Amino acid sequence: MKIAKEKVDLRKTLIAILTMLLGVVCVDLYLVVIRFIGNDYSVFKLAVFRNFFAVIPLLVLLFFSGEYNSLFKNVNKKFLSLCCFRGLSFLAMNIFIFISVINVEFATAMTLTFSSPFFIVILSIIFLQDKVGIYRWSAIIIGFLGVVLILRPTSDIFNYYSIYSILTAFAWGVTVIILKFIPSNFSTSKIQFYTLMFNVIGAFFLFVILSNDFTVNNLRDLLLMVLTGILGGTAAILFVYAYRLISLSKLASFEYFGIPSSFLLGWIFFNEAPWQQLFPGVLLIVSAGFIIIWRDSQKIKTVKANKKFY
Repeated sequence: MKIAKEKVDLRKTLIAILTMLLGVVCVDLYLVVIRFIGNDYSVFKLAVFRNFFAVIPLLVLLFFSGEYNSLFKNVNKKFLSLCCFRGLSFLAMNIFIFISVINVEFATAMTLTFSSPFFIVILSIIFLQDKVGIYRWSAIIIGFLGVVLILRPTSDIFNYYSIYSILTAFAWGVTVIILKFIPSNFSTSKIQFYTLMFNVIGAFFLFVILSNDFTVNNLRDLLLMVLTGILGGTAAILFVYAYRLISLSKLASFEYFGIPSSFLLGWIFFNEAPWQQLFPGVLLIVSAGFIIIWRDSQKIKTVKANKKFY
């Protein structure tokens, strides 16, 4: 029985890792597309199309899961308010990262978004009253130094557009914290649906107010915009599925696959290889992230050991 259970756990772990890696690749690929067409359209138009067509993979999920029957049942004001704030945070995240990848070297823009664990820790202290010890504070300081080394605000290679990657990381941290306040009886599909709904509504209003130009240059660009939505929506579903299979501490480190992935894609599609700017700062960011992941895993082990003892 024990061997069978270990085999099942190993299988779930492998599926979760592969799902996570596929999700990371989907994110990188759709942002490559944004980089290609970003100079021809406003970021608000790109956000509208990305978020609108992200509904396609979500509808596929709802159809196969059968949850479309209960999608509008047992929905209260608190849930809708939290999904509204989460959707607007996702919208801000989309706009920030679009600005960054269009104006900054691809790998640099993407690497800076991995400062999100530090914002999550800080926001957890403020809103969730989490207690943070020396390990997490050390990780925050190390990660901050890594970000500064990549940004290099006093050097000639500094690009203020890269700050939008930091804002992307902050916005992602906000979405994670909001999720903690949503009751567990609401399904992932329902949370994703209402979050995306408010995301699309917010993007549409911003677009109408600030741009109001619905024209698309050609069919190729339209298909590419549709592709950003499908890839982005698919990535969101893959991330949720992966994190539901195994614990966060086991899987979080594989998100850092996005760093070599973005570096490779930046080199292939844009002939960029920003070694000088990324190192050694990227090493500090990754190290700080692993410190947080390791500490979380130790806390989980301690809690499980205490439960067994009692």
